[in-house]
Amino acid sequence: MGITNILKNRNKVLGLNKRNLTYIRKYNKDKAKEIADNKILTKTVLEAADIPTPKLLAVIDDYRQLINFDWSTLPKSFVMKPVFGLEGGGIDIFFNRDEQGRWIRADKSRVSEADLKRQCIDILNGKYSLAQEPDKILFEERVQNHKAFKYYSYKGIPDIRIITYNNIPTMAMLRLPTRESEGKANLALGAVGAGIDIATGVTTSAIYGKTGGIEYIPGTKIRVSGLKIPYWESMLKYAIQAQKATNLNFAAIDFLIDREKGPMIVEMNARPGLSIQLANDDGLRWRLRKAYGLKVSTIEKGIRLGKDLFGGTIEAGVEQLTGKDVIGIVENITLYGKEDQESSVKAKIDTGADSTSMDKALAIKLGFDSIIKLIDSGRLPTGISSSEGHALEKPLYEELKDEYPDLAEVRFVQSSHGSSMRPYVNLSLKIQDTKFETKASIYDRSKLTYPIIVGRKSLFKFLVDPSKKNQIK
Repeated sequence: MGITNILKNRNKVLGLNKRNLTYIRKYNKDKAKEIADNKILTKTVLEAADIPTPKLLAVIDDYRQLINFDWSTLPKSFVMKPVFGLEGGGIDIFFNRDEQGRWIRADKSRVSEADLKRQCIDILNGKYSLAQEPDKILFEERVQNHKAFKYYSYKGIPDIRIITYNNIPTMAMLRLPTRESEGKANLALGAVGAGIDIATGVTTSAIYGKTGGIEYIPGTKIRVSGLKIPYWESMLKYAIQAQKATNLNFAAIDFLIDREKGPMIVEMNARPGLSIQLANDDGLRWRLRKAYGLKVSTIEKGIRLGKDLFGGTIEAGVEQLTGKDVIGIVENITLYGKEDQESSVKAKIDTGADSTSMDKALAIKLGFDSIIKLIDSGRLPTGISSSEGHALEKPLYEELKDEYPDLAEVRFVQSSHGSSMRPYVNLSLKIQDTKFETKASIYDRSKLTYPIIVGRKSLFKFLVDPSKKNQIK
């Protein structure tokens, strides 16, 4: 079948999320996921490990208990949530009680005992649970907002999510309630999501609903970036302790910070969503791959690695911790092509690029003349959509591989230069004293500063420190 027919008749296949396959299924065992999925069990395990959580007030297990429940035992202020709820669904926060005995939400709406019973029936019916299975209801104390968030949060309490993998904090964000989100720290309802620098605990970039990236808290002149999160060191410590206590190797740990009691874990998630990537304006997968396989013997080492790997500048001694060389954003490297042909060049180390790409002239020096002929032949489509490009990768390679034996694969690439199908070749690179095999695309970089950029997929043996100043000639 020709390429044109493949494009016309290709099936629309929903690919499995690589993050779920690689990190959740393999490293989160069923028993560990059961703990994270059950908020009561989570509390029990964390409390046994001396990790602070909000006080449990009451539990309703079934309809019989709902009928007999004494609502007068609840305080004026509390939180109600489903035990097996997902993504914040079904959580309701009450701040006070009026003279008629109705509880008051952040938006000042009133809820009677009858209203609460109806909400409880929805929860018990599994409206918010995984696979909509029967659920339970828990009531817990409402955390009092910390003064650091007084002008940043509308009514409700902000929460902090820390993603941990292999006992290393890898990414974090602050979720700020807004008027639109009705005082709830839920991005789907319109809360603000702000990335947090792992090393410093200071907010960086931020997103807000359909607006996308923002600089200021909605309706104010307060910058989202630059907010120092209180108790940051303690939360990093608790996050790793919680991961160890539950045996979750990949988890999202959600914190609230009480003005008197400090940070408390309110939830753990074995299947975290990916909005945290948008808040940080960065991908999670490369961070997880950086943390993969590292030996983390202590909580202190896990914190140190998280800060050094994902928190901007890299501290001295991290090479000994990780066994990886620290390199700068520009390095002198040596490339080895066909028949041991080699070339030493100045390269840009670009963690923002997915893969390595070298100039056509450099490819010729390394013996890849046939690939240049392929590029010049016009047989590699340009200006195509992402769906078309990804569908073409395998069939186009199968069509060309016998004619061009140096071709390692064909990939769809979308960059500031446009979209195109690019040829990749196998070659060896040497950075500092480390030599390794990788794949590189070939592209006309004659008008660019560097004849080669080395991307993330070629950098797993290294840590990149943007502040490192090498003596590059």
